[in-house]
Amino acid sequence: MQTTVNPRRFLAQEVSLRPLARGQSAVTLGGLRIGRISHAALGEGKSMWMWSLTGPHCEGLPEQTPTCGSAVTLAEAKLQLRHAFDSWLGWALEQDGPVHWHWTEAQPERPSGVGEDKFTFAN
Repeated sequence: MQTTVNPRRFLAQEVSLRPLARGQSAVTLGGLRIGRISHAALGEGKSMWMWSLTGPHCEGLPEQTPTCGSAVTLAEAKLQLRHAFDSWLGWALEQDGPVHWHWTEAQPERPSGVGEDKFTFAN
């Protein structure tokens, strides 16, 4: 489902990680899902954290703006997703009016505050 949002709604908002399924979390901001972070076991004690922007409509972004990636640690995946979203937000704020969004409400899997990991984007 696609809708439109005013990108200013994301300024000074706290970001949350909400469990979806084993090894997968939704990343939410301002009541909307902005992305996903997933954990994958690679074997031999190795693992990887994959992230992607899944809410923002990214058509029209400069090619060098990443919309997905991978990291060795969860902290690194969060940081990479943060930088990607900040790049999208900077682009979105330059647009004249609302921008497209792929999801509507971010449905919590648990009562608010339970199982959430919060982090803040710098704007």
